[in-house]
Amino acid sequence: MSYLRRLLRWNKEKARNLFYPEELAVARKLSFRERIRIAEGCLGIYSYPCDDDGSPIREKGRCLVFDSNLIVNAGRASLAALQRGTYDGGVAFGVYDLGYLAVGNGSGSGGVTPQPTDTSLAAELTGATAPPGVIVRPTLSCTTPPPGPPFLVNLWSAQIGPSELNGYNIDEAALYCLDTVTMFSYRTFAAQAKSAGIIFEFRWSILM
Repeated sequence: MSYLRRLLRWNKEKARNLFYPEELAVARKLSFRERIRIAEGCLGIYSYPCDDDGSPIREKGRCLVFDSNLIVNAGRASLAALQRGTYDGGVAFGVYDLGYLAVGNGSGSGGVTPQPTDTSLAAELTGATAPPGVIVRPTLSCTTPPPGPPFLVNLWSAQIGPSELNGYNIDEAALYCLDTVTMFSYRTFAAQAKSAGIIFEFRWSILM
């Protein structure tokens, strides 16, 4: 059985449709390629109303943004550092694992195109631990389907809660490593207005 079929079956039977149709469409497209670079992947931003306990009502969610992902040079270097750290027991082990979501409002509604040399957001609204960030960067979670050819995919996700960043227009997002200073991925997009009672979920599919 091909990896794509295994992924579709796993998603339906065991993961309770963890991956959304847009994300599976990317998997279908990439499954026909012989080679897939680590730069491949996508960012989906979803908006949900929340229930009384603040949890997202997923069946009422809608997709705000779905587009390709860029892994910046610093992100590629972090992967190399992880390999070296795993091999020689150096301090890099764990430091360069992915850990945090960062969002901002400085891309001019997506007018700024991310570059491989970027190391920070244009105007971050989240902070590593304290101000000047408006809120602390949300912690990422990761789900990985059973691996196999022709590619692997990790789904990283984090949320901006119903009481966070209300009144702001968010137009850029990034993934940061556990050291809080190393950017891994960066994406800009049309401004998305955050309002009270709404949860924004950022879902990064990193394909390798």
